[in-house]
Amino acid sequence: MDDRRIAFEALFAEQHSAVLRYVQRRVDDREQARELTMDCFEIAWKKFDQNAPFRRPWLLKTARNLIGDSYRKRDRERDGFRDLVSASTAPDAAFDNVELHVALRQLPAAERELLELFYWDGLSATEIAEVVGCRTSAAWKRLSRAREALRTLLEAPQAPTSATPAGKSHSGVVSP
Repeated sequence: MDDRRIAFEALFAEQHSAVLRYVQRRVDDREQARELTMDCFEIAWKKFDQNAPFRRPWLLKTARNLIGDSYRKRDRERDGFRDLVSASTAPDAAFDNVELHVALRQLPAAERELLELFYWDGLSATEIAEVVGCRTSAAWKRLSRAREALRTLLEAPQAPTSATPAGKSHSGVVSP
């Protein structure tokens, strides 16, 4: 093992429980707290210099920033989901989520991916363009078209369901 790794492992052993406790006090989900703590140490590893090792305040500040990022991402996802749901004009609000998921699944994969990257992953148009391999202006245009396609699906009237089972006439006689 090299000296850098040994020094980092010592830092990890010394500071991990303190950082984890800090994160757990600020995050309700224990698994998310563990993930954020490990993300903090992943960042520390990438930036680690054994000649100037990080102290606890730097680690806690990094953890604090990760917690903030996590909350902002969660809020963007909720806001994006609310925006998509509000596009629906369905009279029964209890079915909005189901209708949204059904409508999303009816979209072509490329359009669904754009909406998911924007609303659920919180990416900007520039970042989406980088992910899908196009210019930013093209990403905005594709995102606009995907929104319109989703809106159309959500606003489309639902086909009425037949009161009679398939294959039976109204008289109850089974047709061939």
